[in-house]
Amino acid sequence: MLQENQQAKITADFSHWCVVSESLLEQQEDAVNLAISRAIHIHARVGHTEGPQVNDPKAPEWQIAVSAHLKWWDQIVKERVDDAAEFLTITPEFGPVPYMQTIPFSTMPVSNQWEINVYMMNLLKSRYAEFL
Repeated sequence: MLQENQQAKITADFSHWCVVSESLLEQQEDAVNLAISRAIHIHARVGHTEGPQVNDPKAPEWQIAVSAHLKWWDQIVKERVDDAAEFLTITPEFGPVPYMQTIPFSTMPVSNQWEINVYMMNLLKSRYAEFL
């Protein structure tokens, strides 16, 4: 679709790309770069190879996935800054139960959705402060 429609703009939601491909998109560099070139919104949720959302992006077991997403997001920010005619928006988007994992037999979320989204907002504000 992006190759056929040169004007199309997208939301970069790589968290879903990861779970669908069961990878951190290592074999999809051309597709990712094309998506990055067309992204005008970042859906700032971190996915992994087996799910669309890590339970806490601060947890050390998720740092490889977090780093992959930050790399893609950094590229998007850089491209939008280099292309002054474009704009960019970002939304931290860690979802509630049942998107958020739960403790078995309880429906209790394993993490605090609000705290995770605030953490991600602050991380991205700090990371991209020079562009604000």
